[in-house]
Amino acid sequence: MKNTILITAFSILFAACDSEKKTVIPVSLQSKYTVTDIGLYPEGIDYDSKNEKFLFSSLYKGAIYAMNTKGETAVFATSNTLVLPTGIYTDESRNRLIAANADLGISQKSTAKSAGTIASVSIFNLTSGALIKEIDLKNFTPNAGSCPNDIAVDTEGNIYITDSFSPNIYKIDTSFKASLFVTNKVFEPTPGQFGLNGIVFHPDGYLLAVKTDDSKLFKISISNPSVITEVQDAAFSAPDGIELDKNNNLVVVENGLALGKTYTFSSSNSWKSASKISETNIGKEDFPTTAALASDGNVYVISSKLGRLLGGDKTQSSYDIQRIK
Repeated sequence: MKNTILITAFSILFAACDSEKKTVIPVSLQSKYTVTDIGLYPEGIDYDSKNEKFLFSSLYKGAIYAMNTKGETAVFATSNTLVLPTGIYTDESRNRLIAANADLGISQKSTAKSAGTIASVSIFNLTSGALIKEIDLKNFTPNAGSCPNDIAVDTEGNIYITDSFSPNIYKIDTSFKASLFVTNKVFEPTPGQFGLNGIVFHPDGYLLAVKTDDSKLFKISISNPSVITEVQDAAFSAPDGIELDKNNNLVVVENGLALGKTYTFSSSNSWKSASKISETNIGKEDFPTTAALASDGNVYVISSKLGRLLGGDKTQSSYDIQRIK
């Protein structure tokens, strides 16, 4: 979901103090964490390298949670209008946490009248969790479905948001002004299915985004968003979140609508095509959704058990965050 300059676990910082150099001990992360919370159903995940913690969104509880490196979890941010937070992004350089928000009628905050009426982005202080700004996106789809899903941020701080129910990518600039960045027929979702999903900003200056219903990966120009190309040879099914690893390889999370795996791809031609490097089996029933690059240089994937929630089960209590190969 993001590519940002992280302080890796192998970085050594030196500070002069009484003519002595002190080494900062790098953070140590476990290979797997288990979050225990009835009805959590997490969806989006990112890693805050500034404060050394995972942040993840709860589809059912309408809140964003933080988990430290010891595995201790607590509610970090929420608001009255945060109903179904999907993708999240930790923007450390600007000290903000960005969350996409919708209402699919499955959150405990949903009502009979609210379902389908919410499409927004919430921005919180990354340190305190205090709400900074909420930006409405529903005005771009007044007569159509909308589900803001995932988030990318470019080097200047502009925010890009995919919409799974409409063929749109939105943009929020540094003054919080929202606009329709691009709408295109190739992004049109199959009726009743999710279209656009995970998105990342590549440091070479373009966006990569996946489309769930037809299992495609696209490259989108930022300078000319009408220039959209499908990345060839990237094979997967039901892609959900995506993330760039420390080498700018692309990790694609295949959710429980398929086999529940992750795939890591590289490209030698600026993402005209891709080659698979590795894959990790998470599990169909675990229903992995999104991934995060942590400060130890590894990518971690969260399991949502979302298939259970969509089936009406609100009692699941165990969810894993695990390192992939």
